[in-house]
Amino acid sequence: MKFELSVIENALKYYKISDNNYKNKCYKCIKDVNETKDFNNKAEKIYNILYTDKTFMLDTLWERQNMVELFGEQFNPYITNILVLYGYEIHCQNMKLKKYNREEKELYKKRVRETLTNDIFVRKLEGIRISQMIWAAYFINTKLIEVGRLQYEKRGNYIKIHIPSGEKLQIDQVLESIKNSRQEIKRYFNIKEPEYRCDSWLLSNQIRDIIDKDSNIARFYDLFEVKDGLDATKNILNFVFNVQECSNYNDLVEDTSLQRLLKQQLLKNKPMKIGCGKLKI
Repeated sequence: MKFELSVIENALKYYKISDNNYKNKCYKCIKDVNETKDFNNKAEKIYNILYTDKTFMLDTLWERQNMVELFGEQFNPYITNILVLYGYEIHCQNMKLKKYNREEKELYKKRVRETLTNDIFVRKLEGIRISQMIWAAYFINTKLIEVGRLQYEKRGNYIKIHIPSGEKLQIDQVLESIKNSRQEIKRYFNIKEPEYRCDSWLLSNQIRDIIDKDSNIARFYDLFEVKDGLDATKNILNFVFNVQECSNYNDLVEDTSLQRLLKQQLLKNKPMKIGCGKLKI
């Protein structure tokens, strides 16, 4: 598979990314992937998993935490950016097939742009994380719809709720989103009476036991029947403290009451599990 500079240039325009340094790093990665056969073969394999595979192999990529786990060795880290950008034509076609209106198209282009830029300009990383590449693929494949505060994904015979980061989890906005989502889910996913599920650190039974019972997180938890899932430490570090790894929990910031509370739990080595919830309402 030959990666073309013209495709990347068009994709950057499509997602409204104009930073020259960003563009030059993408171009350098294109050169590297085209000149290294093994890199190229592995990049093509991941591309096919992201956009053409029908066997749910995309979901297995969540287990890959870094470049070595994804490709077997260290390559140019901007390849995750390239693989997202290379899906822009598929994104355009899929939104047209789903008959998205102009406002919806702009929203989902914005969501892909965020996955392409937040890690670079906010977290100051070299290349976007694998998780961001996967999120972008979900939007490109139109597997996600956004209704108000929440996002919804069709997973077989149920709908999975996702909670975008960056804003407070106001319970009134959550309830409004769930209410309004039913019509949109029927429209886009052809499901009339969906069962909603959500897997999140926000639904952790252990966190629910220690937070203010009138908080928005507690009120969100109370909407679900919850069982313990996997360990939540990585998610907490990522979404609460905005770091991927931490070798010394004493170094974690304490800018919010939630950060202070969860930092103490981490320092005490208290187990915290992902909550796997089924919506009760």
